[in-house]
Amino acid sequence: MNTTTTEPCAADELQRYDVVPRKAHQYAMIVLIAAGYVAGATVGAWLLFVAAVCMALGRFWRPFDPFRVLTTAVLQPAGLLQPRMVHEDRETRRIARVVGGIVFTLSGVLLLLLPGLSWLAWTLTGLVGVMILLDAAFDLCALCFIVHHYARLTGNSRVPSNPA
Repeated sequence: MNTTTTEPCAADELQRYDVVPRKAHQYAMIVLIAAGYVAGATVGAWLLFVAAVCMALGRFWRPFDPFRVLTTAVLQPAGLLQPRMVHEDRETRRIARVVGGIVFTLSGVLLLLLPGLSWLAWTLTGLVGVMILLDAAFDLCALCFIVHHYARLTGNSRVPSNPA
């Protein structure tokens, strides 16, 4: 969904971004979630806290996201990963990162303080994990999709020109 538009030439209005660091970040989040689930409640909670910091704080200050930093500072300059530039509206994806960080934090707290609700913690985490996987594997930003179609249904004049 990187270049899908609702208006003629709208893709030309969007900036081009390298999506490889985002994809590396997303796959790293999936690995952290899976490792946390396998490791159990206590270790899982701490891995979710790491993921939360990477997602929410890394959205505002890049050094808090070591996976993006590793990609842009080491893997791409070494030629191990090549940049992939696409037209992209990042606003909704940035919101999704913060929401994901909040969910991971809440899930970590549930795992540590209320072990009887671990099912809820892993369900919430799993839902965010599926959304991350859809974006990583298929460029389908679920929140972007929802926001775009809600805006169209309500007649909001500020419909993003790119639902991704």
